[in-house]
Amino acid sequence: MEEHRQKELAGDEISLGDCLAILRPYWRNIALFSLIVGIVTLIVMFLFPNIYQASAVITPAAEEKKPFPTLGALASFGIEIGSPTKVEDLETLFKSNDLTARVFRKYNLWPIVLPDCFDVKTGSLKIGLIDRLFRGEKGSRPPTDWDAIRAAKDRLGVTINKKSGTVSVAFESPSAEGSANIVTYFLEEGKNRLQEEALDRATKNKKFIEEQIGKTVDALTRDRLYSLYGQEVEREMMARNREQFGFRVVDAQRVPDRKLKPSRSLGVMLVFGLSFFAGCVFVLFRGVFGGKKIQNPKPTEVPEQHDR
Repeated sequence: MEEHRQKELAGDEISLGDCLAILRPYWRNIALFSLIVGIVTLIVMFLFPNIYQASAVITPAAEEKKPFPTLGALASFGIEIGSPTKVEDLETLFKSNDLTARVFRKYNLWPIVLPDCFDVKTGSLKIGLIDRLFRGEKGSRPPTDWDAIRAAKDRLGVTINKKSGTVSVAFESPSAEGSANIVTYFLEEGKNRLQEEALDRATKNKKFIEEQIGKTVDALTRDRLYSLYGQEVEREMMARNREQFGFRVVDAQRVPDRKLKPSRSLGVMLVFGLSFFAGCVFVLFRGVFGGKKIQNPKPTEVPEQHDR
């Protein structure tokens, strides 16, 4: 009988009026429950630190966009030539793990990026609960390059705008000034790496051309090699001009005056709305399938009149 009754109730159509009638006695309880959940959420969100984001916009240097007219001749000798720097090249550079590890090693960013997990006195990272449970690590240990790569994975943002030919480099951290400094460090080391690669390439090319000049007897070929050698010297000089090499800063990084996240007000409103909706669904479910469904009045039966 009970199973038959539940099937019969589940098959009945429930109107909006029935839902409101079921919810009416519980409005205050649902609202109080949602308010408590919202307050608890607000308290928990205050435990999370404010995150600040600083960013800079760069573009390839104008000199790097102009290829030399006879650089193609180097390729015929098997020499690696330096192609013009493009936004895709800059994006690959700033997203590379090598650059991230280099910046973290040189500037020791751990007190800024992970202030709660890094011990300044011992220079070691505290092992988190997840690493202790699933990786068997204990105590603390010095940070590694992999720690730097993982730390920068969700904090470093590199985006390109092909239409305008620019690259945006951004970094997030609990410190407003620290975020701006870290962006500066990435730009500095990115330019250092481009400069080192260009100087190394020019040095190797010059050495190779010198060897070819010593082996070549034909005067015309020697003239071409001397011309190529002069171009490599010019490229080396350009690489040493640090301010104009690799890329230029279009929009410099600034210390942010407002936090990026967490958005506590939005989070509280979202949780309040979800908890209120969940409370209404629970009451309706309980009212319909718990035997508290409002019974619709049956139409008054008119007694049949029999002919005498």
